[in-house]
Amino acid sequence: MTARSRSGGALELPEIVSGIMVLGVMLWAACFVPNAANAAEVSNFTRSVLLIVGGLVGFNTLCVIIHVVQDLMGHRIPEGIVWRQLVVGVVASGVFSGEIGGYIQPMPWVGLLLALLIGIFAILNVITYMKERHRSLRQGRRNRWSPAIIFFTAMVGFVLFSSLVLLTPGASCKPLSFVDALFTCASATAITGLMTIDISEALTPLGKLVVLADFQVGAVGVMTFTYLILLMVGKRLNTRESMTMSAILDQEGVQIIPHLLKAVFFVTFGIEFIGAVLLHWQWSGNPAVPQEHLWFYAIFHSVSAFSNAGITLFPRSMAQDGIVTSYGAQVVMLLLVLAGTLGFGIYLEGLTRLRRRLQGEKNTRRWSTHSWLVIRVTGIVLLLGFVGLNLLSWLEPSAHTQQAGFSIWESLWNTVCRSAGFNLTDISDYGPVYNLFMCVLMFIGGNPAGTGGGVFAPVVALCVLEVIRVLRGQQDVQFHSRRIARSTVERAMATVVLSIFWIIATTMLLLLLEPKIAGGERGIIDMLFLEVSAYTTTGYSLIGLTDLSSLSKIIITLNMLFGRMGMFTFMLIFITPKAPQPFRYPETRLPLN
Repeated sequence: MTARSRSGGALELPEIVSGIMVLGVMLWAACFVPNAANAAEVSNFTRSVLLIVGGLVGFNTLCVIIHVVQDLMGHRIPEGIVWRQLVVGVVASGVFSGEIGGYIQPMPWVGLLLALLIGIFAILNVITYMKERHRSLRQGRRNRWSPAIIFFTAMVGFVLFSSLVLLTPGASCKPLSFVDALFTCASATAITGLMTIDISEALTPLGKLVVLADFQVGAVGVMTFTYLILLMVGKRLNTRESMTMSAILDQEGVQIIPHLLKAVFFVTFGIEFIGAVLLHWQWSGNPAVPQEHLWFYAIFHSVSAFSNAGITLFPRSMAQDGIVTSYGAQVVMLLLVLAGTLGFGIYLEGLTRLRRRLQGEKNTRRWSTHSWLVIRVTGIVLLLGFVGLNLLSWLEPSAHTQQAGFSIWESLWNTVCRSAGFNLTDISDYGPVYNLFMCVLMFIGGNPAGTGGGVFAPVVALCVLEVIRVLRGQQDVQFHSRRIARSTVERAMATVVLSIFWIIATTMLLLLLEPKIAGGERGIIDMLFLEVSAYTTTGYSLIGLTDLSSLSKIIITLNMLFGRMGMFTFMLIFITPKAPQPFRYPETRLPLN
């Protein structure tokens, strides 16, 4: 129940407290149930949790019913979110009552899913109340929290919370260090894929679900996911929240944000659902995939591929025996990775044009300059990457001795997965030039408002066009019959320059911290490759990460978070943009040759 006008903005305490308690009991039970010594104790523990959660759900539902009745008696129509709470609460109460009383066949996952929704409603109500409670304090005051700070704080908070969950006995098969848990959750949230543990053996089903939730939320962004839930349950974003999301998603205009968030929801879960069904079909009967957990494996890898996370449940990633020869599943994975890199802005524009066409309207406006640039640059990068990797795999002496057909397929695979990190073979088998070319592809990465990493292909394209403009002596960067704003070009140049400096500096720091790797035959290339992979949130690595020092792991963790955020955006946390000066100094020239 939200703070409504009938109560003068009063907080509906009982239902919020009971909803939060439902979440707390579920989380505690999931994290600590393995402490039970035997099956009987586990059964008793589960039955006790079922009774507690069922009682809390029933109490929560009773509170919502009372509030609905009060509203109707006061001749006020309850909000849409209240009706949703009522429906979920009634159904959940019926499910728990039937399971406890033995009237229906136990379906714990149904009741727990509904209980989770009740907990989410409670948290959203708290958020709404806090916003209304402090609205008067915000009026007339400058908001000191920039979108960059909000985005970074939300991401770090989410990583820390999931790391604590991963440290509980219910999430790991063996005790994990805090650094490894932090590294794992940061890698998943930053959709990188670098791992210091084997999640297939080190984590329980709960731990794997935590990792899955990390890269699912990380793919669309923590703040985007939060506001998306608000929209799905009937909340509306105010102007300030829309402006924050507009800055985070780098979109012009606040009116497009609700439509973009809805497009994110339908595109993400629609494509992931189709991918999971196709992977289930391709892996059915494959002995390399546990058939009793086939749906979980299909969903996990579909989400991981679309999110460009590069995380798998196979010890050797996609090079696992039985998986490396499953070409149908590999095609599905490639399409999912490519779909994630395109960016949600293109999907929104495509869905809008499709809706107009179905309604019989004519699309009078052509495709936007952003979509035009993304499609063409993506095609160019795929073509040049495929040709370059295929040539280098044969021209450069290396330990890679695969068959000709597989080498061509792997070149295409590595080009598409340049921002995902799935590997078909040990990429360290290739020579140094191949690895350096992979660094270039990883640095380029995907596209804005997508799930891919890197500095983004359109950013690199703008830098190339700016160089061409200078060489030709032109006044503006032009393409698609448009003049690109000077501020956009300057931001692209700053992003690339800052990223290059950051990668060089952190590579040198890691070489100092890891003298054994630095003293190796390919130490510099191995560490540079790792740093580029971490910063661009790719997930490829030429070396094992298990033996790295804790300090090196923490540095790589920060690199993954900074890379996901974007170096230019990260710098805005510390540097406040100044208003344009009302005057300009006299111009002078400097010798450059």
